[in-house]
Amino acid sequence: MILASKWSGMVAACMLSIHTAFALPYTDKIRINEWSLERPALQDDNDSNDVLLIVLIMITAIFGAMLGIGVVFVVLYVVTQVVKRVRRIVLGLDEDGVSERMRNQLLSDEDSRQSYELARAFERQYPYGSVNTQLTAEQQALIREKGVDAWEFDVNLDVNAMLQSKTEVLFMGGDNCVQTNLPLPKSNSVYYFEIKLVEKPADVSMWIGLATKPYPAWRMTGWNKYSAGYCTNSGSVHQNSPFKGSRIGERLHVGDILGIGYQPRSGVVWFTRNGRRYKEIVSGMLYDLFPTISADGPCSFSANFGQRGFVFIEANVKRWGLGPIEGTMQPPPVYGANQNTILLETASAESTSPESDDGEGSSTRSGSESIAIIIDSHLPENLRRQHRSRRNQQQQQQQQRTERSRSSRRQTAHRPPLYQKEDPIAMQLLEAGSTSLEPVVNYRSKQPESLDSAPSEPSSAS
Repeated sequence: MILASKWSGMVAACMLSIHTAFALPYTDKIRINEWSLERPALQDDNDSNDVLLIVLIMITAIFGAMLGIGVVFVVLYVVTQVVKRVRRIVLGLDEDGVSERMRNQLLSDEDSRQSYELARAFERQYPYGSVNTQLTAEQQALIREKGVDAWEFDVNLDVNAMLQSKTEVLFMGGDNCVQTNLPLPKSNSVYYFEIKLVEKPADVSMWIGLATKPYPAWRMTGWNKYSAGYCTNSGSVHQNSPFKGSRIGERLHVGDILGIGYQPRSGVVWFTRNGRRYKEIVSGMLYDLFPTISADGPCSFSANFGQRGFVFIEANVKRWGLGPIEGTMQPPPVYGANQNTILLETASAESTSPESDDGEGSSTRSGSESIAIIIDSHLPENLRRQHRSRRNQQQQQQQQRTERSRSSRRQTAHRPPLYQKEDPIAMQLLEAGSTSLEPVVNYRSKQPESLDSAPSEPSSAS
């Protein structure tokens, strides 16, 4: 600022000297020709020159001040970065600003140290932008069709959790993390969702927040880069680091509801507890973020993305859900609700093929397949009449086929041959107690004349 004022003062002095050099000849001429007619014209020219000079001086001063302020900001930023780098080198700080001695104290056991190193390797392998996580055209079409029901949690094979429903997850134990299948949109100014703690022991911590994808499946939300999470046991919020956190709220218990709000245009994340909003915010989250839930033990939760009412009243009034409650895809019709609809039935033809095996008649009936198609009744009246008449004809044809099949079955029904007293083989079979009719049938087929003429002899004799 001091440099800018000095520079602007020098410019003003130079302009004043130029003005004096230009104005002196006109002043001498006015003194010499005091009573001449040129004096008024020279005064007007001098006044206009004074106004232009004043405007030029003001513009130069403003420009110099802005330039000086910009230079000051650049110098301060460079000095700050240099100081941070020197301090990090001297004190041995890592990317999170934690010294090696403090990191060893915080990571006391071997498992936590190994988890930290694997997470850093995961970040180097999958930096932000390595995987395209923006909403594709197919995902946007899915959101338009299903609405808010398009969001659901993905449970990978390496996660010890079970998906009870699309928005309900049960953690079975260990360090696990789940994310949704779709990111938060960016078309509206605010998006909001709520997580309800269904089951959680006192010694189990849950981390609820937002993170980019992919995210380490064994890390808590907020412990890695491009993530922010609320700890249910401490009420603190961690952003991009497992070591640094700021306490903004209270400890959560079973039945409590934690809400997460996100403003995609400014990258601000804020939290609510049972409908009350916390003042503290998390900034700088200008990424493609996914709702991310982590836990270090067995527990379960239920998510509300807008499919039902929020506990936070302002979110209900302003409709801050992730999508519309109902999409464009209509639900299936209710069973039995066939009013204002047209039923088209097609049935396959029935075939009856009688077969004779050892003198027995048998008939087989092929199964009929019916295909019912429910069509919306928004059709002209003439088409409805045609469909009704066609349906009646099909029903009549079906009834006729049924009657023909029944009559054919009655005609082809098996009737055993009559036993006659003159049939010696039949008498022997009856005396032996045999029920097989095969010898009788064979005998009658070989001697039809003798069997037919046998009953007529007594009548002739009489």
